[in-house]
Amino acid sequence: MMDSQSRFRRAIDSQFNHLGRDATYTQSNSQSLSVRVIARRPEQLFELGDGHMHAEQPQLEFRVSEVSSPSRGDEIEIDGRVYRIEAEPRLDLHQLVWVALALPIYD
Repeated sequence: MMDSQSRFRRAIDSQFNHLGRDATYTQSNSQSLSVRVIARRPEQLFELGDGHMHAEQPQLEFRVSEVSSPSRGDEIEIDGRVYRIEAEPRLDLHQLVWVALALPIYD
């Protein structure tokens, strides 16, 4: 019989296999890892006086099983575009997925 943690792990793996994209994760020590990443663009609405400003900040999700200790400043390349992690990544509720806010690096 499978425990709940194993069920969550299987569900997460299925989600990454179906929705994720191949990427290269480069740590600050220059070690590179092949990972699957789910890129999201959550919207935020900011109030400025009487107006509102709409902003998106890329949010990248990757599995703990692929990257054990991500850090601010690490980079992820997806389809030729490089993103730098801008804040310390945080773990999801089940401790299986890292969630990182990232910004694209432009040449």
